[in-house]
Amino acid sequence: MKIYKFTQLTAISAALIGFTSFAASNDALLDLLVKKGVLTDSEATAVAAELEEENKGVTFSAKGNETVKLRFNGRMHFQYDSLDSEDNGADVASANHFYFRRLRLGAKATHENGLFAETVVDFAENNLSIDKAVTGYEFSDAFTGMVGYQKVPFGFQETTSSSKIKTIERSAANRFFADDIDFAGRHTGLHAKGDLDGGFSYAAAIVNGAQGEGSRLLGAAQASNDLAVFGRIQWSGDDLTLGLDAGNQSNNDVVGQDVTAYTAYANYKFEGFDILGEYFNGDLDAAEDAAGYSLRVAYKFDKFEPVFRYSHLKNDTFVIDADELIRRAPSDGASATGGDNEIDSYYFGLNYYYNKAVSLMGGYEMAETDSNTGDEVEIDGFRARLQVLW
Repeated sequence: MKIYKFTQLTAISAALIGFTSFAASNDALLDLLVKKGVLTDSEATAVAAELEEENKGVTFSAKGNETVKLRFNGRMHFQYDSLDSEDNGADVASANHFYFRRLRLGAKATHENGLFAETVVDFAENNLSIDKAVTGYEFSDAFTGMVGYQKVPFGFQETTSSSKIKTIERSAANRFFADDIDFAGRHTGLHAKGDLDGGFSYAAAIVNGAQGEGSRLLGAAQASNDLAVFGRIQWSGDDLTLGLDAGNQSNNDVVGQDVTAYTAYANYKFEGFDILGEYFNGDLDAAEDAAGYSLRVAYKFDKFEPVFRYSHLKNDTFVIDADELIRRAPSDGASATGGDNEIDSYYFGLNYYYNKAVSLMGGYEMAETDSNTGDEVEIDGFRARLQVLW
């Protein structure tokens, strides 16, 4: 770890904390009920989400005199990155900048008859992007059907909102399947989810195999695009969630082969601890296999939360793209090639929650690749993020 980076992080974190002073917390009652043992952490989270849903939005009469509830929401992630990269011991490149990681505006309309539609737009990219566009109907607690564009049910951390994950970026193992080979993530098609008896729930999707906005199909609406299927089964108790997700994607655009993958995960919460373990395995056809895992431990006391995560990924022959797996890392094209390609990543962070709408995150990550060629890429650096939700 480089001392000057600690100095940078301290100065930037102090500056960002100054911006949190305008908000006030309204969660004191739920926090008190948890401390008194009346509610568990998961029950309090569920109650807060329900109250938030009930209190958000405005109701008005639309065409046909039907009542419609309209809810608006937004998310801002203002981030700072200071990252360095080395290729076999030689400095390659560095990054040192502020930017908007997220700048999203969303709207959800719910008709009196139960039909709903939701759209989320992100202004943080160079080009305006659609992050979600769905319409659906909740037939019962056991079945909600949707059509449109959203994340498929693959990966616990991947399908957890970036506003709620404990680390600034998702793990290298997660990013391989979602961002490197474009397997998981957002797809257009048919989506379903529901709650079953005994704490079980499910989700499923039959979608375009190509990741991205469905009207474009990687460039043209008439382009050939094989389908993909994804499924999830989850069980949740008071403090424990267990799940298994799986998917099959024909003719993956990055790998050039069919991809079949699954992930199993467990999330356990108790007395301020939040522990997440997730294992990934993928059959990349002619590109052979990929396997990885991540373990993340967080402990919240008062408004502070230290976090540690270890992540590992190994590919039989598929290239390890260091600058893809460690988001925005300045590797300048350096990667692990050959065979038995691996990457290990360690993350140490501290989160500060001013309230549920405003938080500050700071973290140091170091990663190293390896392969049977003996070449190594090393990446390390700090990130800091101010999050504001509305």
